[in-house]
Amino acid sequence: MGNGGNCVEVADGVHTIHVRDSKDPDGPELRSGREQWQVFVAALKSP
Repeated sequence: MGNGGNCVEVADGVHTIHVRDSKDPDGPELRSGREQWQVFVAALKSP
C-alpha cells in the first residue's frame, strides 16, 4: 500500500521528541516535550 510519499520521521531525543518531513531532512523540525507528545498521541488514539 502506498502513501503518496507523505511521510514523517519521529525521533526520541533525551528530553524532546523530534518530528520532521522525511522528504526534507534539512527542513523545519517540530520539537515537543515528552509529556506533550504523550498527550498528543493519546488524543489521536481516542475515539
